[in-house]
Amino acid sequence: MVRASLLVSVLMAAAPSCPDLYSLATHGFTAPTVDMTKATAAPDPAGLRVFVSLTAVNPNPYPISLSGVDYQVAVQGAVVLAGTEPALEVPESGGQSTVQFSGVIPTAGLAPGQTVVYTVSGAAHLDSPAGVPVDVEFSDHGTFVVPSGVP
Repeated sequence: MVRASLLVSVLMAAAPSCPDLYSLATHGFTAPTVDMTKATAAPDPAGLRVFVSLTAVNPNPYPISLSGVDYQVAVQGAVVLAGTEPALEVPESGGQSTVQFSGVIPTAGLAPGQTVVYTVSGAAHLDSPAGVPVDVEFSDHGTFVVPSGVP
């Protein structure tokens, strides 16, 4: 009997909080969206520095946590940058959080004034209120003009 009580206590401590479970049961769960809000490029002594901003939007009536965001940047179809950004919190009811990253990509085959097609894709790893991890995949694309002054 003592073992059963101890097991129930441990399980209750590991379960999501009551407000999270109440919100989930009452309102359900909708996966957040992840959209690219901005991508720019600038000359760098080692190549072309690319700056990218991703915004996560939470439609749920309770805050959510992302345990991390994995991303890849492809230029002209070739992956030139990849990484993982750390955890972040996204406020409830349309709240937003932005992840920003940058990296230097090689300029071989790129000329100043050239329009370049890029794609940003990846997955945001969500810690759902029910304790079940959810991956939200995203992909967005655009173009930028190679600035003058690239090596």
